[in-house]
Amino acid sequence: MKLSILKSIATVFALATATASHAADTSKPVIDQLVGTWFVEVTGVLPDGGAYQNIMNVDTGGTADIVGGWMFGAGGVKFTDSPASLTKADGNSFEIRMFAFLADAATGTPKGMNITVYRGEMQEGADTFIAEADLYYLPCSVEHCPAPNAELGTPATVAQVVGSRLATPVSTAH
Repeated sequence: MKLSILKSIATVFALATATASHAADTSKPVIDQLVGTWFVEVTGVLPDGGAYQNIMNVDTGGTADIVGGWMFGAGGVKFTDSPASLTKADGNSFEIRMFAFLADAATGTPKGMNITVYRGEMQEGADTFIAEADLYYLPCSVEHCPAPNAELGTPATVAQVVGSRLATPVSTAH
């Protein structure tokens, strides 16, 4: 009985210590808060209300590669992994731009290009972020795909994004 009470007290103390250290993370620049691995879910994207989920890795240089993607309600279309980068960081806010090819799920033939711009804000504790995403779709084929363009015009879709931290880099400082 005493052992289980001591374990409970130790657990509460450990959680309080971890929470305090994470709460201090929001004082860091947003690039430092974003470094790590994130589970990202984007909703309100597809015409039938579908969503997509992926894993995003952000390094200290601002590269934000999107790896693996799961689409729900995509109607035979899939995304490729997406190269991305942090293009703005201001206070607790950020902007990430990425692009991915849309391909036929059965044949893998390119059907278009998706350029996405996340405009987000870190949440208290730096373990989550919320963002709005503008999605731009450009025609693309095997014969010709346009280069991603910073002047994209009006987005085809505006979506909601939620990111949850999965991991942070292991610190080598002692």
